[in-house]
Amino acid sequence: MTDTHTATHPLQQPFRDAMASFAAGVHVITTDGNAGRYGITMTAVAPITDQPPTMLLCINRQSAIIPILSANNHLCINVLSAGQQDIAEHFAGLTPLSPEERFKYHIWHRGQTGQLQVEGAPAHLHGKITARHEIGTHHVFYVEINEIKISNTTEPVLVYLRRNFNSLK
Repeated sequence: MTDTHTATHPLQQPFRDAMASFAAGVHVITTDGNAGRYGITMTAVAPITDQPPTMLLCINRQSAIIPILSANNHLCINVLSAGQQDIAEHFAGLTPLSPEERFKYHIWHRGQTGQLQVEGAPAHLHGKITARHEIGTHHVFYVEINEIKISNTTEPVLVYLRRNFNSLK
């Protein structure tokens, strides 16, 4: 019997190539609590419903944030502007900074639940994980949003398209 989590599916690479044609917003997800502080760059972030406001996050099961996020149970979704590409690169591991050093290169504030939000981002959505499940290689987290901060910036947002960062007005 083949383990579907480790076997390579024949459509895996064509699927990845097709997904590269999808423009996606770029976010840095941060969590801080008893299990520690961590952040990652993500594009697999989507709204589900506005009653109650709930977001969906899909994170690879091998990501170092999984046990930290699961234990802390709270997070902040930082929507990045085009001028914040360096933040996206740091938290994606594209620079030599350690996970802890990534937080030292930017100005951070705390939301009502203590989660870190990066200064200058167009929006911050703070929330609590209310459910999760696994599918294939990923964990799917459902996050009920309990605090939203929106800045008045007119700067374009950062998107990821065709395996490159771009801006979108």
